[in-house]
Amino acid sequence: MIKHLFILVLISASTCGAQKSVIRDHVVIDVYASESGNKITAAAMPEIKKESNLMKYKARFDYLLLNISEIHQPYKAEERRKIFDLYPDTLKIKKLYIEKYVEDKKLVSYFEETIAPINNPGLKRTKAYAIDELMDVASKFFYCDKVNPDTSVQSHVCIGINGLKETKWTKDYTLLSAFCYEAIFDDSNTDSLRVSDSYVLEKRKSCAKFRKNITTLDKYLEDVKQDLFARMKSNAKLKEELLAYYEANKNNLAFKIIN
Repeated sequence: MIKHLFILVLISASTCGAQKSVIRDHVVIDVYASESGNKITAAAMPEIKKESNLMKYKARFDYLLLNISEIHQPYKAEERRKIFDLYPDTLKIKKLYIEKYVEDKKLVSYFEETIAPINNPGLKRTKAYAIDELMDVASKFFYCDKVNPDTSVQSHVCIGINGLKETKWTKDYTLLSAFCYEAIFDDSNTDSLRVSDSYVLEKRKSCAKFRKNITTLDKYLEDVKQDLFARMKSNAKLKEELLAYYEANKNNLAFKIIN
């Protein structure tokens, strides 16, 4: 009897341990469905729970969930499709999808590292980035990807469509990238839009610089893209906004920005 009770306690403890997860504590899965013709397609997206203390810093966690998680990588498209094909069983979709995040050790590690200073502002920070690194990372969010018929250039400032994946950095800038995304979009949520206005002006300058000597549209696009990266890296308004946002949030970040 005692032996059986002991085994039961072990099983119970193991089950409770398996259910404990920083992802489950703060993330919920939303399922969306759309109809095209006679076909209904579904998709699932992770969201920070509205009651979570992380909602104030939602953008940095959105960046991790959508860029770092394995299930969102291009090579996982077929696996995602199989889960989405379970619609209209939304409960099953949510269950399977959240498990993908819970089991993602890389994502969980970044999540825990990002949460730590939010819960403990006095935490000692060992990671540090120079201002030049900050500006280099931030500049890659201003991404050109298409030439329009009038030779203007289509561009994005986006969580997913950006130049970060094209870099050949050897240093891990994941947390810094999440911060830059949050800071840039914090500016876009204000009335001043200083960074957005500056970015539009810089792109016009880049286009004007290369428009007179277009040989091929591909080369023109690449020239404008790289020139805009360089311009935004040295953009005074972007630098000012990033450093101001850092000063306002340095107690809840897992790294330091140094000169």
